Amino acid sequence: MCWKKDHEDIFLFSCDLSGVSPEVLGVNVEIVRFLSLFLRCCSPPLAEREWDFIMCSMLAWLETTRENYALRSVPLVQLLACVSCALACELSAFFDSTTLDPAGQLPANLVSEWKEFFSHGIHSLLLPLLVTVTGESRDTSETSFQNAVLKPMCETLTYIPKDQLLSHKLPARLIAGQKTNLPEHLQTLLNTLAPLLLFRARPVQIAVYQMLYKLMPELPQYDQDNLKSYGDEEEEPALSPPAALMSLLHTQEDLLESILGGVPVGQIVVIRPLSEDFCSVLGYLLTWKLILTFFKASSSQLRALYSMYLRKTKSLNKLLYHLFRLMPENPTCTEAAPELSSKEPKTFFTEEVQLSIREMTTLPYHIPHLACSVYHMTLKDLPAMVRLWWNSSEKRVFNIVDRFTSKYVSSVLSLQEITAVQTSTQLFNGMTVKARATTREVMATYSIEDIVIELIIQLPSNYPLGSITVESGRRVGVAVQQWRNWMLQLSTYLTHQNGSIMEGLALWKNNVDKRFEGVEDCMICFSVIHGFNYSLPKKACRTCKKKFHSACLGFFKYKA
Repeated sequence: MCWKKDHEDIFLFSCDLSGVSPEVLGVNVEIVRFLSLFLRCCSPPLAEREWDFIMCSMLAWLETTRENYALRSVPLVQLLACVSCALACELSAFFDSTTLDPAGQLPANLVSEWKEFFSHGIHSLLLPLLVTVTGESRDTSETSFQNAVLKPMCETLTYIPKDQLLSHKLPARLIAGQKTNLPEHLQTLLNTLAPLLLFRARPVQIAVYQMLYKLMPELPQYDQDNLKSYGDEEEEPALSPPAALMSLLHTQEDLLESILGGVPVGQIVVIRPLSEDFCSVLGYLLTWKLILTFFKASSSQLRALYSMYLRKTKSLNKLLYHLFRLMPENPTCTEAAPELSSKEPKTFFTEEVQLSIREMTTLPYHIPHLACSVYHMTLKDLPAMVRLWWNSSEKRVFNIVDRFTSKYVSSVLSLQEITAVQTSTQLFNGMTVKARATTREVMATYSIEDIVIELIIQLPSNYPLGSITVESGRRVGVAVQQWRNWMLQLSTYLTHQNGSIMEGLALWKNNVDKRFEGVEDCMICFSVIHGFNYSLPKKACRTCKKKFHSACLGFFKYKA
């Protein structure tokens, strides 16, 4: 503390560096480095005034970095920017820690002051600076300032809270003709950040992914508000996931085709770490993780519309072919300890990929592990679409996908599905659901008045590629034909919906409930609720007065 009191004139806080000597710049660089090291290594608790000094100084040095961006070619100015961002990152990591202040030694109000003032100050400076720096060039090899400052800056931005992202002050960036239901500030954020997933610098790609990942669950609600405008009049209604991501994906698909297009499915391509191809493939896989995260956060009705869009564009088919050129033949984690060999081996499907900017030792496994992570997500969240692709693929590809999935993924997904049923807090009025992990079975018992229906759902050994079977259990008070119809409906829902077993059972129960409420079945599919878009029969026949699903009528016309 006596440093600032005795030598206040040497501290470069929010000032012009054009006339500052190299000696003073060097002293500031070393002070910042010392404070970062001090935060990592100090054990005695800091006093409130010491915390204030460190945090206020950090913010002032960042202000200096921003105000002197025009001097970025000066080596010591670059270095001051780097160490200032690194100090901000150390503080962000400290306050983000799950074990923050277990002994209650931090000063009162310190955490709230960090969240309300200092964290906001850091990110309000660094987010616009990231846009400025990356806007100069798409290739970091061209400018040394980009190379130097991007890593600590991007690592700091991974800690930006969601509410600060949502309240950003970036200049508007809207695209003419872009179809979206998002408000302008959110669309601006996506249009600004999403293209940086193609930036040829891994720290930028990962930081942008981490920021957009926090936003994905917030976006479907805006399409949900406009849901009534889709579906009833169209035979195959479709809705695009976020336009900024899909536009980027189409560009990436062309890049991936040039890298992987001539390689047979099943032949593994090794991508050299940090090469141009590495950045292209990394951006493509990260974009898909964002789309799948967005998809998972959506309602069942929206998922039906989004999946139809992906089906029409064939984007998912292209992804799946590429994944079977990127996933390793043996996805076992090589760092697994020998003493664990007697247990179930750890694989890229049992261990989540760590998207760390600082970690470099695992780079050779980064793309293979990420590809496995994306394949796991597609199987879990888009099972019906993957199943459709698999069934329509040529025999050689069919066998490769079946063998790999059965060996490495099916047991993991089956256990997760069964566990999800066992731990579900979802309550059904009139229906109980139980699961057995050893036999991969889910038992559902539906009861209303004097009627009891028991169904047994059996997961196949190559789940979710193979068809889920529905077997009959107890049946009381239900005609045989109606019983068979309901079994067929549940089987249809579980086969064609892109969701979990619990979601399929909820849909089936809703269908049966509607039947008892007097809503008549569609006379084409013999179901109240459509198995794909979840609509009710609304199209009335002028002759027989029966009602049909719009999608069923469209399919009937196509077949005719």
